[in-house]
Parts: sequence; C-alpha cells; structure tokens
Amino acid sequence: MALFEHERNADFEALLEYLEESPNPDIRRRAAEILGSLEAETGGTNYPREDVIDVLVEVGQEDDSEEVRAGVIDALDQYGQQALEQYIGEISGKNIDEAAEWKKAQILAKGLNADTPELRMAAASGLGRLGEDNVAPRLVEAMEDPDPRVRKRVARALGRIGVPGAVPALTQSLHQDQYDVRIEVAYALADIGSDNALRELVDVADDDDEVVRRIAVDALGRLGSVEAVEVLATALSDESESVRRTAMFSLVQLLSEAPASASHQVREKIVDELAEANEREAIEPLIKILDQSSERAQRRNAAWLLGRIAVDTYRAHAQEALIETLGDDDEMTSKFAATSLALLDGGDLERQLLELIEDEHRDDGMRSKALFVIGKIGGDQSRTRIERFVDRTESERLRKRGFSALSKLGGMGAMGGDFA
Repeated sequence: MALFEHERNADFEALLEYLEESPNPDIRRRAAEILGSLEAETGGTNYPREDVIDVLVEVGQEDDSEEVRAGVIDALDQYGQQALEQYIGEISGKNIDEAAEWKKAQILAKGLNADTPELRMAAASGLGRLGEDNVAPRLVEAMEDPDPRVRKRVARALGRIGVPGAVPALTQSLHQDQYDVRIEVAYALADIGSDNALRELVDVADDDDEVVRRIAVDALGRLGSVEAVEVLATALSDESESVRRTAMFSLVQLLSEAPASASHQVREKIVDELAEANEREAIEPLIKILDQSSERAQRRNAAWLLGRIAVDTYRAHAQEALIETLGDDDEMTSKFAATSLALLDGGDLERQLLELIEDEHRDDGMRSKALFVIGKIGGDQSRTRIERFVDRTESERLRKRGFSALSKLGGMGAMGGDFA
C-alpha cells in the first residue's frame, strides 16, 4: 500500500514502520512529514500520541540521513513544544521540562550555538513556538548559520515571533540564499507583515529569476492585505506558467487569510482586479483549482470567484466546472458552486441543469443544488419539466426542492427553504 493511502487512512502504525524500517531515505522523510501533518490536521487520534513522539525522537537521533532527521524535527514541531523539548533533552542531556518560559528561551537560545546542527534546528523551532521576542536578536544572528537546514527553521521562527526588526536580515537571505531557504524567508516576511516586509516581497515579485518570483507571489498569499492583490493580479500575466498558477492560488488564499476587518475590501479588490485581467489568465486557473485542489478553502473561494468574473468567452467553461462541483463532498463548496451558477445564466446552462435533475444516476445532493439554480434562472421550459419531475420523483428531498423551485418560477406549489 502506498504512503498516501496510509496518510488518507491515518494509519500511524504503518507510517511508523516506514519511518523506522524503509531503506529509502526519501520514503522515511516523507513518512515523518505525514506523521507531522496528521497531528497538525487532526490534533490527535486513537493511536497513542506519546508512542509516535518516542519513535520520532529516536529516529531523529539515529537516522543516517540529514534530510530524514530534518523532517523528524519538523514533525516534532507539529506535535508541539513538549515534543521538541523531549528531543532536545535526549540529544543534549538537559531536562528543560520544568523550567519557566523565560528560562527555556535562554536555554534554547544557547542551543543555537550547539555543535550538532539538529540541536540548533530544534532550538530554533522551539524558540519560534515559545514566541519570546527578547531572543529575536539571537535568532537574527543564527540566519548566518552554515547549515541551510538551520537557517530555514530560524527564518520560520522569526516569522512566528513576528519581529519587524528581523526584516533586514531576512531580506539579505531572500536575495542571496539557496531556494529552499528563500521560501521560508518569504513566508516569514509575510507572517511579519510590516510595511518594510511587504515592500521586500513586492520588489522580489518582479525579480528576473522565475523561481524567485514564484516564491514571492506564493508568500504574498499569506498577507491577507489589499496591497498584495494588485501585485498578484499583475503576476497573472507573468511569462512563466508556474508563476501565473501560483499567483492565482495566492489570490484564492487571500480570500481566506484576510482579517475580518478587511475581508469585504479584499474580496471586492480581488473581484475588480480579476475582472480587468485577461479572462483566460483568470478563469482557467480557477477551474484547475476546482478540478485538482484538495484544499477546501481553495475550492470554496474558486467556486465563489467564478460566479463573479466568468462573464464572457469562458462562461461556458466555468458553468461546466461549477455544475460538476454541485456534487462536491464539501457542502459549502457545493453551495458556492450553486450560487455562482445562478449568477452565470446564459448559453446552454438551463438545459444542462434540467438533464442533471432528471438523471436518476446522479447524487440527490447534486440534483437538489441544480434545482436551486433552476429556481433562479429557469423559464417556461423549466417550469413545465419540473412540474412533471415532482409528480414522478420518489425522493422527498428532491420533491421539496422541486416545489421550492416552482414557487420561484411561478408554477404550482410553494415550499421554501434554500438548499433543503
């Protein structure tokens, strides 16, 4: 069975076996990564959490691969401060469990100078979780660590703590370091979110290096600010397909990241910018997100956006993608798809929805959403066919939804309730 199946099934026992016994370091590293992500997503399972941490701590000390050991530290980071402290205690011989927070910060700051790079990495991760900004100067100094694995975790810690004073050091690394470190630096600048951090990301979004531009537009999606929207909209016309695709993902992410106080403003700005963009550059990536993304927030926002910008050449493509999304496993995504379709009347939409409603092999939830849309956009043809449909359907749910649609179309019956 493949690793992704064990991930989907949250099979901790199998994943731990891969981590301990696989001869392939890439598989061991990936197993560690999955173990960390499962903890971050679920916050615990029926499998003993302590047992997972114990194995991670052991592998983090004994594995002969640098990348596996780094992956283990990141997994322990997902399990929280206590897990990191257990690892640090094992590798350093110092028990810091009982120390006060400020004392822990001092001990971890000293760990940034340890001979063992894994201890320096764990110390940086621990400092980021503690959030004591008085150790920020020590972390800034550690951005010059000779090991790029350490610099990555230091940048992540600086982003978590959110100290604007760290921006100059991060900026230097953003321009000079290797790509994987630059990614963490860009995320850190976005997490800090100060004016000078934003300026640096905006500048790099216009870099000659395609990879650097992609890193910048990826990070800008974390800002949740109106200022980032214009930069990302411009990147939709970048010569690189990778940059264009990343820019759209970031715009969709912005809809989720925007603070409540600015959420409406950010949404309006995104819609305005995408409406002015080349339609192909705006619509096709959104359709790909609906087709390929497994992230619920991304799919919800993509469905919402399509209804507001797919008004011309690509309307039919958007309609087709949204119709299929009516059957999405996530109820909110399917509702957004339905409300967007109601805004995209025209073309062959009415006929397609009627055929879907009358197709008994389709899911009832999908057909119910189609009936909602028909109630918004349908005409005389829809009224006649829905009247026949409610007479013969055996589904109480669909009959109720059919009567609701007819009440809006001026036909028989009137039973309310959207998305019943």
